Amino acid sequence: MPPNSLADKPICVSDSFHFSSFYWRESSASLAGLNNDDGDDDSMAGARIRGRSSTVGSESETDQTVLKPLTVANPDRVKLKFYSNVLGDNSTMIHYGKWDGLDTEQPGAYGRASEAMTDYMFKISMGLLPHRAEANNFTYVDLGSGTAASAIHLTKKHSLQVSEATCVNVCHEQNLNANARISELGLSDKIEVIDASFDDTPCPSNTYDLAFSQDAFIHAISKEKAYAEAYRITKPGGAFVFCDLVRGSGPDLTVLELAQFAEKNRINDWLNPSHIIKTCTAVGWSDVKFIDLSTDLRISFQLMLKKVTFVLEHGDTGNSSSRVLMMNYRDSICRRITQIERGVFRWGVFHARKPVLWTWQPPVPFVKTNHLIVDTNENDSDSDEDRMFETNVVVVDILKKMPKETIDALPKTVELIITMSAGLDHIDLDACEAKGIVVKNSGSDAITSHVVQYCLSFIIIGLRDALNQLSVPFPSKGWDLNWNVEGKPLTSSTIAIIGLGNIAKALIEEIRKIAPEARIIYNTWTLRINTTSYLAAQCDVLVPMCALTKQTEHLINEEVIGKLKPESGLINMIRGKVVDTAALQKALENKAIKYAILDTTFPEPLPQDHPLWTLDNCFIFPHYATNTTAVREALVSEIEPIIADHYGLGDSDERRKAEEKALRYDLAVAHRLTSKYGMDMLVWNHISARYRTGCLITPGHKMWSRITPDDLVYSSTNVTADVIHDAVYSARPDIKAIIHLHTPAATSISCLEEGFQPITQDGAYFYGKVATYDWDGLSDDASEGPAIAAAIKAVEGCNTLLMHNHGFVCFGPSVRHAWVLAYYFEKCCEVQLRVMQSGGKLRRPPKAVMQKAAEDSYQPEFAPGVCEWDALCEEIVFD
Repeated sequence: MPPNSLADKPICVSDSFHFSSFYWRESSASLAGLNNDDGDDDSMAGARIRGRSSTVGSESETDQTVLKPLTVANPDRVKLKFYSNVLGDNSTMIHYGKWDGLDTEQPGAYGRASEAMTDYMFKISMGLLPHRAEANNFTYVDLGSGTAASAIHLTKKHSLQVSEATCVNVCHEQNLNANARISELGLSDKIEVIDASFDDTPCPSNTYDLAFSQDAFIHAISKEKAYAEAYRITKPGGAFVFCDLVRGSGPDLTVLELAQFAEKNRINDWLNPSHIIKTCTAVGWSDVKFIDLSTDLRISFQLMLKKVTFVLEHGDTGNSSSRVLMMNYRDSICRRITQIERGVFRWGVFHARKPVLWTWQPPVPFVKTNHLIVDTNENDSDSDEDRMFETNVVVVDILKKMPKETIDALPKTVELIITMSAGLDHIDLDACEAKGIVVKNSGSDAITSHVVQYCLSFIIIGLRDALNQLSVPFPSKGWDLNWNVEGKPLTSSTIAIIGLGNIAKALIEEIRKIAPEARIIYNTWTLRINTTSYLAAQCDVLVPMCALTKQTEHLINEEVIGKLKPESGLINMIRGKVVDTAALQKALENKAIKYAILDTTFPEPLPQDHPLWTLDNCFIFPHYATNTTAVREALVSEIEPIIADHYGLGDSDERRKAEEKALRYDLAVAHRLTSKYGMDMLVWNHISARYRTGCLITPGHKMWSRITPDDLVYSSTNVTADVIHDAVYSARPDIKAIIHLHTPAATSISCLEEGFQPITQDGAYFYGKVATYDWDGLSDDASEGPAIAAAIKAVEGCNTLLMHNHGFVCFGPSVRHAWVLAYYFEKCCEVQLRVMQSGGKLRRPPKAVMQKAAEDSYQPEFAPGVCEWDALCEEIVFD
């Protein structure tokens, strides 16, 4: 018990960090202390687990008791001295450590393990934010930063990446010491320390790439409030990574024991991992996951125990009260180790992502696939104003004008505007830049393809004078070779293209494909605007393909049009304002040019009484170049990937390329291995892997021993492959890879009435998991697909389809899984045939044994391909 003398009143430290409460006092010579306050306390009978968040269905909504830390005087300086003295690390990194590859016997091991834990958490963060891994302006906030040791460590180690670290900590003295250390290291321009509680910070909303915390939220009075504050200050698409001590769920624990533990250690809102995940989700976080590191925690306590025991046995503990303190600390650590083993508490890392909010009404049916992208329209309770206030992304089309006043009125949360159009002239880009808003186009590839096809058809039609023949009657008597000879072939024509963007480049490529002899002349107005008149004078068809800007407005003016030859034409597929409508009208009326084909005009639409409607050499279309369902679907389907790419939500171009590269490699290895182990059949049979909305598959024209990653194709020329693979994928959406083979043993088994029999240990992979399908001739009819799918669905969780008198199909969640299954299936079939050939009486394993073996075979460490694939890959070398 604490002393009674006021003069000797100790410093009381409630050390929830190490789960040990001690009474301390500081003398000029050394630390002295009294008794441990962590023994059993029957007075706690009936205590409850305090303050569990109501968002997870707690029983404590009416229990408002808050467990406050005991009043202390200068506790942290005392604690740090104690830890430094006992652990011998002389480090301000006193967090629990990550011990992978560290020697606990080495001096300073505890501090290095603490740093390793900080690095481990930062690595998790970068895995969540790959698009920010190479950034030089990465920002993060450390909530409950303590000594700021983690921020100092990360800022020094990642100096080129981390531009700003904000430390939020409630202890003023810790912050003073942290600032002194930061200044000493010359890091004041990167690290800011703020006196504040982590559940009520002065930080602006949507500010940081990462909200980070080590062993701090254990002190939170309300976890919900703390997690909500982290959510508020994190950028859309940002990450939340924290480690903490959490309530355990050991099998022999009682509610009373857990309550007593929480009460004694001054823990409010004592939640287990599943409750923490639910609470994080309730305040808005997505993809919340927990990584249990209790084993590392146990090592930390074991090292503390070893250090304290050594001090007691070999060190100078000073006076008797100090020795009592050390003995009590030793006993407390022993209890903590036992409590870890019993599951009283656990320790680990939680990580989550902040979703991105958008506001949009899609023009065609749309299925959202990325749960980290949330449509604010889904919340019917919010008003339009509330939805816009929260949104991060605004999606518009060409009809939605976004002038400066509209951009300026957007809330600060908006960071991205996506326009479903090729052009950007309806958006004030300068205003967006001034406000830090990024503008991107969706559907660019589809728009380019459609505009090019449409424009090319008009070029040919215009050259051939086809539009003027629409009402000409077909000759009634034979062919008059002099009829309609005014047309000109594309092969002998000169096409002038103004501008050289993506659409213009694609148009040039298409013209060269079908008419290599055609002369194509072009310029970009930004570099050679003075040549536009020259190009007009040289061409048979003038096609402006430049963006509409202030500089290109009326680029095709009276002077340029006047340079066109009387037999030349003008085609406008971009923006009406690029062409001077009055000058064009005058030229057409005077027959100064042969024709104009306009898919866009200015004004648009033209007034009904506009003279251009009446001219027989002017052909006006209703801005129709991209008016197809395919374009509308592309405009919509690309929006999520654009958002995901911008916020690093998992679909960036680099990630897609890396994903495809890895998939191609595994598929090519699978083909080579099949050949190496004699399981191939020349160029036939097939392996596929689901990729995005389609699949990569065997090319069908190359020996499998020579197949490389680049040989895999998206569309097979083998109709059998299409039928079988499409059927399996449609029956099992969880399947990612399929292998179909005609190996000797498996094909032999497929011809037996009794079929495959799992009679060996390796056969456990297939126990109760083999479906069968009666051969119906060559699988070259798409109508066979539903029958194959039905056969697979008939055996729940199957991984193999034995096709009678044909062969077999194995499938699974990855290429490696499917291939290794196929290998073992063939081997099992070989064994079955040999047993049958022996003529001996077959000994079947008991069902219970096979059932248990089947369950064990799919434990994560033994699943098909887990142990074998890397070794198999070493067998294959690509030239």
